[in-house]
Amino acid sequence: MKKLLFLPLIIIAYLSTHAQTSTPIALKDSARIFGKDVISTGNFVFNASFTPDGKTVYFSKSTINFGYIGIFYSVKNGSGWSAPKPVDFTGVYRDTDPFVSADGKRLYFASDRPLDGKPFKDYDYHFYYVTLDGNKITSKPVLFSLPVPSGPAPSYLSFADNGNAYFFISDGKVDAEMYVSKLKDGKYQPAEKLPFNDPKFIDFDPMVAHDESFIIFCSPNRKGIGSNDLWVSFKKDTTWTEPQNLGPKVNTAGADGAPGLSRDDKTLYFLSSREHADRPVYPGGKVTAEAFDKLLHSTKNGMRIIYEINIADLKAEH
Repeated sequence: MKKLLFLPLIIIAYLSTHAQTSTPIALKDSARIFGKDVISTGNFVFNASFTPDGKTVYFSKSTINFGYIGIFYSVKNGSGWSAPKPVDFTGVYRDTDPFVSADGKRLYFASDRPLDGKPFKDYDYHFYYVTLDGNKITSKPVLFSLPVPSGPAPSYLSFADNGNAYFFISDGKVDAEMYVSKLKDGKYQPAEKLPFNDPKFIDFDPMVAHDESFIIFCSPNRKGIGSNDLWVSFKKDTTWTEPQNLGPKVNTAGADGAPGLSRDDKTLYFLSSREHADRPVYPGGKVTAEAFDKLLHSTKNGMRIIYEINIADLKAEH
């Protein structure tokens, strides 16, 4: 999510020359704001990853240009979600894309913090993890490496419950492709491209289902609904099906992305800016500074925030 600063420059060139036709997914549910006025408040927030009990969510909060990003968490209580707080390790470097392991003992994330003994390099991201005891962080960030091709670092890490790691690699210019590094006998194997990768498509931010039955990802230049859409591919035997657009219940004319999943894989969380302010009407046609600011700092300000939608009926086209 945080490294695709090249996308706006190449989307225009690709949209007119490359397209894909598939039947969109028809979901029954409609998307709604996640954690309205608590987590999604009008600030730029994205990602959602939950502890195994579903009672703590980790997410990213950022300036509009990704110049400053931090990881926050919120705890579910009897009245809803608590006021978000930053995790202990965040606040100095760009920390983003949190993902909680299946056993709840690790919180993975990406960061441009400098490697031990090396100078800081702007936007030079690597994977890290901290250990968790419930939702309490019990270690300092530890570097997490995977056997990936030499060159640009991988981004947007997610795991199936069997330990297989999914991520994407971007060349920073005109391509982004998704990979899996399988866990075998306690060791990660060399990364493999997912079979539906195609150099003419930009595919990024993969979020694999916990049971590895499907994967949801973003693409700006497959033939979809908006400038950036969410797509799904289903695991079939040992391969993956041709991706399908998640349809108009998820995707809009704008940018939709940064997918996350509930622990049971039945709820999709994603970034979107679909809510906008209607032209307000004020008594006597006069607006106060307080009323204007209230609107600008609400979820109707056009900022990208987190939405959720039930996808329990998600299934492959037959």
